[in-house]
Amino acid sequence: MKNTYLCPHCATVLNPSVKILLVARHHDRRGMILLSPQPGNFKYVCDRSLEEGLSHGDMVAFSCPVCTIDLTSVADHRFAELVLRSPGHDDRKVEFSRAYGTHATYLIEGQTAQVFGEDADGTDATNFFGA
Repeated sequence: MKNTYLCPHCATVLNPSVKILLVARHHDRRGMILLSPQPGNFKYVCDRSLEEGLSHGDMVAFSCPVCTIDLTSVADHRFAELVLRSPGHDDRKVEFSRAYGTHATYLIEGQTAQVFGEDADGTDATNFFGA
């Protein structure tokens, strides 16, 4: 069984194939985006019209393509949140940066967090634990 990413609101599988499929929005531009399911791999594919005009640090809103609910994390508005279901683990939270060009992802299981990305060092992981 492979890793499965789920919407935290409607539990839709967001990676029915290889990539994670989300809707991304910045101001009045929106489109589909494909993300790598491998934590720490920050490659993505999206419509060029969505990416045009984005500058480093611009906040991008992500939503579920099925229920359309915003995936912004309740723990830290600078991040989006998904659920990761994988063999041998309880469901885990994945928090990834909403800031364009910022590489920071947290894989949270219980009270521990795995950190991915060169920009994650400046982010306080305790935010995700409500501390």
